[in-house]
Amino acid sequence: MTTPSELRARAAELEQRVPPLTAGPRTDDEQMWLEKAAALRAEADRAEGDTPAT
Repeated sequence: MTTPSELRARAAELEQRVPPLTAGPRTDDEQMWLEKAAALRAEADRAEGDTPAT
């Protein structure tokens, strides 16, 4: 199982592929990477919410 920190690290890797918005319009690939990063972060948030408090 992937940990929330691993999911967030993968999201950060995807976001680093995307140049700043000032570089011009996003390509389809860049938009896909940002959407995937957002999904990974949401999954990490859900996983943390499912973790029982100790």
